[in-house]
This record gives sequence, C-alpha cells and structure tokens, in this order.
Amino acid sequence: MFERMRKLESRNPKFEEYTRYKIGKNKFIKWLGMEITKIEPGYIEAEMDFKEMHEQQNGWLHGGVSSAILDMVEGFASYSLVEEGKQVFTVEAKISYYNPGIASKFFSRGWVDKPGKRFHFCQGEIYYLNEQGEEVIVAKGSATMAVV
Repeated sequence: MFERMRKLESRNPKFEEYTRYKIGKNKFIKWLGMEITKIEPGYIEAEMDFKEMHEQQNGWLHGGVSSAILDMVEGFASYSLVEEGKQVFTVEAKISYYNPGIASKFFSRGWVDKPGKRFHFCQGEIYYLNEQGEEVIVAKGSATMAVV
C-alpha cells in the first residue's frame, strides 16, 4: 500500500481551485476520460475507465497512454504547489513498465518528491486492483517539472 513520506505546503492558499482550473483547460485529459479524484498540496489521484481507444495491439493499456497519465498526475501535483499565475512544464520524464495493464479501470497517483523554486522532482504510479482488491502496479514514472 502506498504511503507518502511527508505532507507539503502549497504557496497558493487556493491551490485546489487553481489546480482544477488548470485541469479544466487540459483537453487531452478529458479526451482520455481521466477524472481527478483527489487534490492535496503536492499530491494528485486520478482514475480512468479502460476503453478500446486506450489499447495497444495486444489489448493492454498502451504505453503512450500510460506515459500521458503519469505526465498529467505528476504535472498537476506540481501545479498544486505553485503560486497562482505560475506555469509548470515537463522538462524530463522516465517511465518503467512493471506489468501489463489488463483491467477495466486504472488508478493513478502523482506527487512532488522534492519541490523547489525552479524545478519540482515528481513521481507517479499507475495501478489497478486485482480480484483480491490488491494494487497491481502497471507503471511507475519520474519527472522533472520546470516552474516558470
């Protein structure tokens, strides 16, 4: 089970409103069918029902979709820490695939591991719940987000 190491403080007292505003402007997240379910300073959770358009050639969750999901949960986790009016951009990303994504619903979480004035170092995970209700990790990612 996942447990964050520490709670972070946002530089924006209206961090949830600002983060939701940025999420609302992201058309790709809507197209994918991702729904953000939790926003805390430096932390985001999301879920997505698996659809045919998310499949790769073997019927599993496509790696490109996984990469996009991780980029968004890590990026929006970063947005939850910055002052209103600041922008966040991915400048580096890495993804490791652990298990095939074979499920009807996927969950993801992203968090800022180390915030900074110019860069936030982030991590994220995509998983599904097996028949016993246990998390099965599909992919893990890390990203550096520039704050401008």
